[in-house]
Amino acid sequence: MADWASSRAKTARYDTEAERRPVKPHLAPQKASEHSTGFTSQVAGMMADSIVDKAIKDRTAQLENEGWNGGYNNGYKVEANGEMKSKDDEDKDGAGADADDDLEALRARRRKQMKEKKQKNAALGHGGYDEIAEEEFLKVVTSSNLCVVHFYHRHFEKCKIMDMHLSKCAKKFFGTRFVKLNAEKAPFFVEKLAVRTLPCVIVFIDGVAKGRQVGFEGLGGEEFATAQLAWKLKEWEGIEEEVDPDEEF
Repeated sequence: MADWASSRAKTARYDTEAERRPVKPHLAPQKASEHSTGFTSQVAGMMADSIVDKAIKDRTAQLENEGWNGGYNNGYKVEANGEMKSKDDEDKDGAGADADDDLEALRARRRKQMKEKKQKNAALGHGGYDEIAEEEFLKVVTSSNLCVVHFYHRHFEKCKIMDMHLSKCAKKFFGTRFVKLNAEKAPFFVEKLAVRTLPCVIVFIDGVAKGRQVGFEGLGGEEFATAQLAWKLKEWEGIEEEVDPDEEF
């Protein structure tokens, strides 16, 4: 071996330049010429895909021989792509799908309930601002879950202002029934509810008085905004919808 190396060293000076270049294997794909059809690259890609497919099939066959047989083995099974998936992962996927179905069913029931409630409220007169007689009072305040009654006097200017604001509230807050009652024609309920100052607006929840607005107290005078009155009614839970105190009606 030493003799060959010594002899090679003596003759190396006679090598041509091409012979002195190191030999490198073509590991990287050759650069295609401008006239290339890409056939070589396509063949190489097909060969790579074939190798991957064969590896997956071999791995699947190996696992089946070990007792997998498409089912679970020690909590795992083989997917079609050769990957292993645990039973816990599959259960989670199934649970997620069931949760989505349950959520959609819940939303559907909620939409149905809201539609039925809206139809019921419309039949009871929600959305309007009507005058009722003393004989209708008990039926009105007990038929709707939320009811606002304005005790008024037909000659009081402040009562007319209150009418204007309550009429706007009635159109916006459909979950509440808004009505007015002439205090002169309802002496029994004026006495029972201790109505002493007009206008007097009383909030009823399931027929029980929960709060009242006496005159313009706390509203900032006769030029108050409808949203201010709505906010007060909301504080007594007389309105179920959200109320923005700065909103312009």
